[in-house]
Parts: sequence; structure tokens; C-alpha cells
Amino acid sequence: MLMAAGAGNVFSSGTTAGDFLLVDISAREAGLGCIYAPSFARPSASNANPAVLHGIQEKIAAFSHYTSVFGTNYEQLIYAQPLGEKDSISFSVLYDTNPELYRTNEEGYEVEKIENYDLTGACSYAREMLPDLNAGINVKFAFSKIHRSGNFGAALNMGVLHKNFEQKYLIGASLENIGINSSYTKEKAMFPMLFRGGYGIYVYRNEGDKIEILAEERIFLVENEGAETSLGLEVTYKDFFTGRIGYIFGRQEGRLAIGAGAVYGQAAIDYAYQPYFVADNAHRFTITFKF
Repeated sequence: MLMAAGAGNVFSSGTTAGDFLLVDISAREAGLGCIYAPSFARPSASNANPAVLHGIQEKIAAFSHYTSVFGTNYEQLIYAQPLGEKDSISFSVLYDTNPELYRTNEEGYEVEKIENYDLTGACSYAREMLPDLNAGINVKFAFSKIHRSGNFGAALNMGVLHKNFEQKYLIGASLENIGINSSYTKEKAMFPMLFRGGYGIYVYRNEGDKIEILAEERIFLVENEGAETSLGLEVTYKDFFTGRIGYIFGRQEGRLAIGAGAVYGQAAIDYAYQPYFVADNAHRFTITFKF
């Protein structure tokens, strides 16, 4: 018998594989209620909507850490850089494992630890197609191991971003996790494909002070068909301190998210807190460097 606090990949006929592809790692997006699509020059959101990558002016490295309420540790590293005036590229690695996964006997006593991990490598490319339109593509290669079995595959994300800086709004959309994995033939387990569409508008912006309201709709297309909606608010003071709050509702009961960030020189740190459970809460941290 396998027992775990949040084992990540359990396959059965007609289900999804690679649920870790849906985990929200970056603190900024998590603090807004997991909103990714309507962003600009945001490497942390580019694995979801690659079109939001374009607009960066410097090389950027970001490291994120997240421990789920089930004890799974997630570590993500993103490197991004502009390729010219119209092109940008990023590379990322995601690793997660659950150290509390073990096999038990019929009496429920622990017998042995079970090796388990997920490893994903991704590349995002974005280009400014028109002065007000970005397009992007993201390619991911994923491998999962649990006990003596392994599963690998590749997935593709495609996204667009319409930006109107005169009227201070952004509209983004992406189709994510298009692909299958090596367990599909036997288990009929597909990657968790979804459509994401979002809108963001600056209701106030003046000399480093900003107030942005964001909304995003996510439609899940494979397993657990349905939709969920996020609403977010981001307030920035003097391009130094940022406060965030988000709310998610739809497929599950309402979920709150709060976050904050601070910038010091070329470095920034972001934090997000999502109190999903009374006795155990979820914290995320992202550290970003520009150089």
C-alpha cells in the first residue's frame, strides 16, 4: 500500500497526468489569486502565457519555493532575457518531491520510503507581432517518477497579449498543456489542458504609484471539466512596495490569497499566502534579480 501526504501523480483511466503542471509556484501570481494571462514583461507568468514575457529590458533570474499543505516541496528557477527590441526568451526548471511518501503494510505501519519526484524543463519565446500585440509559445518536457514507474511527455502552451498603454489595460489569453505522455496508451491519462483568459486595467498610475485590477477565467478541458474565476487587486507604492489580494471561486469553494513584494535595487522579493486549510496554510516565496 502507498501512503502519502499529497502524492502527485495517480493514474486511472480517463484521468489527467502531470497535475504539477497546474501548480501555481510564483508568489506574485499566487498572491493575485493565480492570475497569469493579463501581464506584461513578467517572466514569472511566462510558463502559463508565454506572450507576457516580451517587454523585459534586462536579464532576469527568479527562484521560487513553495511547500504545499500536503508536504510536497516545489522549487522553480527561471532565467529570461531580451533577444532584441521585439523578441524575448526564457528557460525554466521545476522540481518537486514529497519526502513523506512511503509504503505501508496491511497493519498500516511504514515499510519503506518511496522515491518520487517530478522534473520539468521549459522554454518560452515571445515576440511583439504588432505595437499592441504580443504572441508567444512555450515548450515543456516533463518526467515523473514514483516508486518503480516513470512517466514522461511533452506539452505546448500558446498565448497572446493585447496591450493598450494609452487606455492602461491588458488582455491576455492562452491555451495550455497541449500534449500527451507515455502513460496515455495504457492509462488514457492526458495532460491537464486548459484555456485561460484575463483582463487587467490600471485605475491609477502616476510616478511609481499604481493600482491595477485584474480578472481571469480558467476553463479546464480534460478532467474535472468546469471553470473557475479569479479577481485580483495590486497596489504599488513608489515602485518599492506592492500589496496584493485575490479571490478564486468556481469549481471549489471560495479561496482567498494575499501577497506582498518589495524591491531593493536590482533585487526583489515576493511573498504569497493562501489560507486553504484551518490547520495548515500555504506560503510561497520568489526572489528575483535583474542584471
